Amino acid sequence: MQTGFSLSNFGVAGLLIGSLGLVGCPSPQSLASSSPSEQALPVVQSAPPQVAIATVPPVAVAYDVCGEIDDWQRPSLEAQTEALMANPRYGEALATEPLQSLFEKFWQESLITFTTYGLSARTEPVYLSGVWTGIEAMEACYEGDRPLAINAGERAEMWLIGYQVVDFTWTGETYQMTVEPTTTGLRFLQFERVESGDTLPLVVLESTGQALTVATGDW
Repeated sequence: MQTGFSLSNFGVAGLLIGSLGLVGCPSPQSLASSSPSEQALPVVQSAPPQVAIATVPPVAVAYDVCGEIDDWQRPSLEAQTEALMANPRYGEALATEPLQSLFEKFWQESLITFTTYGLSARTEPVYLSGVWTGIEAMEACYEGDRPLAINAGERAEMWLIGYQVVDFTWTGETYQMTVEPTTTGLRFLQFERVESGDTLPLVVLESTGQALTVATGDW
């Protein structure tokens, strides 16, 4: 068993100590006296290159107003309720569901859309919205193959009560319609669809930029 350092170990240790003695450690004065150009400069990372994102410009949507009455006005709530109570289809049932909720829905809305067509399916929107007083203006909207095109998802329909269209575009994701209020008027509008969704991706804005609610007449 060895009890001391070997010559080889002592020689290596001495060599290391001698090297430190020759080189020495930098003093604080030497660090302070170094010029700024000799100090390490911060690494400046360049910004990543900008990637241009392609945007699709809005495309005008082709539409036609297939029926309108410029001077039409919604009947008063009193006249509307009286007419519905006298109608055998409604009567006392207006105070029960689902007619009660449907009446509140269609009576309060001024923008109603449709992606399907059927005479019986239109009955509630027609009567409960008050549009029944101007129903004669709707006839041209269902001539020829228009009903088939609606049910095939190729066309959509919209009723505007007290509004008229100012601008109508497709943004690539949604239809964006700009409207302005009118004192009177009932308008039936149909347009070619450029998408095939289950629901109509439609946003309606007033000319002031305020978003308006849109009710669906499909049920």
